[in-house]
Amino acid sequence: MMRSLFLKIFLYFLLIIVLVSTAVMALTYFRDQRFPLLSHQNFARQAVTEYGREAIYAYEKDGVKGLERLTVKLNRKSGIRLLLFDDRGAPLLRQPYPRRFRHLAQQALQSNKVVFPMMGQRNNLAMAVTADSGRTYVVAINVPSRPSGHSALHDVVRGFLGWELLALLLITALVCYFLSRTLTAPITRLRQATRSFAAGDLTTRLGDQIKGKNELSELARDFDEMAGKIEDLVGSQQRLLRDISHELRSPLTRMGIALELARQKQPEAREKALTRIELEAERMNTMIGQLLGLTRLETGAETPPFQTFDLSQLLVQLVEDANFEAARRRCQVVYNGVKNIEYFGAAELVTQAFENVIRNALKYTADETIVTVSLSATEESVTIEVSDQGDGVPEELLGKLFEPFYRVADARDRQSGGTGIGLAIAERAVKLHGGTITAHNQPDGGLLVKVVLPL
Repeated sequence: MMRSLFLKIFLYFLLIIVLVSTAVMALTYFRDQRFPLLSHQNFARQAVTEYGREAIYAYEKDGVKGLERLTVKLNRKSGIRLLLFDDRGAPLLRQPYPRRFRHLAQQALQSNKVVFPMMGQRNNLAMAVTADSGRTYVVAINVPSRPSGHSALHDVVRGFLGWELLALLLITALVCYFLSRTLTAPITRLRQATRSFAAGDLTTRLGDQIKGKNELSELARDFDEMAGKIEDLVGSQQRLLRDISHELRSPLTRMGIALELARQKQPEAREKALTRIELEAERMNTMIGQLLGLTRLETGAETPPFQTFDLSQLLVQLVEDANFEAARRRCQVVYNGVKNIEYFGAAELVTQAFENVIRNALKYTADETIVTVSLSATEESVTIEVSDQGDGVPEELLGKLFEPFYRVADARDRQSGGTGIGLAIAERAVKLHGGTITAHNQPDGGLLVKVVLPL
């Protein structure tokens, strides 16, 4: 296919050059037929002088008969008609001639220059010539407006198929070849890159292989950007599958142990085993539900409808629900913000996002401490901050908090019962609304999660 494209571009360029060259030569050829080269004064003077001296010599040597033989021979050979006039403008041949020739002869005697007709074709000319004998004559020449068939064929062959034209066409072909190669070479590299990428090499990039600032170089940069995003997406999916398999292995192992205990005859061991199986099954069900929600957010499938709702009232309700869970650890969740903030968005996703953020803060805050939820608004955006009083997160790990299944060691480990998906779901939901979510360590300790949503 690429060879075909290269061949097409090459032939198109070459055809255009040939057509333009042919048109230029044809126009030049027909122009010369309409305005012969004899119209140039110097060339015309030389030509008339040569023909005139030959005619004068024939006339002075053999008289009118010699002149007639010369004019007939010249007309047969080259199609040129020659007339000779004396110094008074009288014709020396006894054959009919157009009156315009006598008028040209009179003009030539008066001006002593090569004269042409003022109107019409300029293939007639006349000039006064002085012979060696000292006598003055007027030589008038009629050049054929159209060349004879043999002469025309000779001019065409010489003009169109000469060595000069062949050399020009050869140089043009080389230029067209390299120009076509220049145009198709980037496409060939791009095709090779797409084939390599399709074969599974996700690290394929064009980089600086296609240089310049044109559409093809921009296409190469777009390909690199697309390949990078696809590589990141596939990598995240592979990490997600790896994390899922790892996360499911632990509850499945515990469920297997519980089943072994349930097979024992002791009622107490059986009851504990069944309780453990129920707990692990509930955790797996929760994890699968969160994974499905995360997948729907990442793919954009089944997005809940957007509507206007009171964002401040939604947060107040979430704080009240969280306080029931906080009471077990003698903690408290406090709302500190403005009221009556109307927001347009997917209420279900916003609820899920902030519920995960608040539950995460409540899970890792210290016992008998306060989790604060604040809301502030401007004309352009609303800002929600959720702060706890836990141990915080190492600075170098803050950016990874919103990755699926990521947990910080020690305080934020698997023993807390979390799946590591809640903050990832919150991050996807916030981005779906065009907002940003970030995490920061507070100077006095604890983690601050800040969400900015555009109005």
